[in-house]
Amino acid sequence: MIAQDARATARAAALEHIRRANLREPVATITAGKGRSAWPVRIARRAGECFEVCGRGTRLDVYLAKTNDGYLISVPNFHRCGLVPADCNAYDIMEYVQIENEVDATTLAAAVRYLIGGGNDVQ
Repeated sequence: MIAQDARATARAAALEHIRRANLREPVATITAGKGRSAWPVRIARRAGECFEVCGRGTRLDVYLAKTNDGYLISVPNFHRCGLVPADCNAYDIMEYVQIENEVDATTLAAAVRYLIGGGNDVQ
């Protein structure tokens, strides 16, 4: 009887964890661009702890934290992280976070500037 109760409790906890992990709350749709081309960038908060940045065929999962030296950006699905200033641009992202694709770096820089300036609970 105790084992069945423990199993039911563990199952309920696991299902709640899965539900929270799949929770996606839209934050904003902004525009990023380089030269004459521009594209929409969708930003959403996932599970209340990270951001999903989508633009121009790429999805970046982004963790953002304020530090004494700037902002720590982690992009786990690209296996990259780095410190950038608050007013970062695509070249800062390419240099410090080591994102090689300029379009992805431009997309991420636009999203980071929006998140830092928008007061979206970046801690």
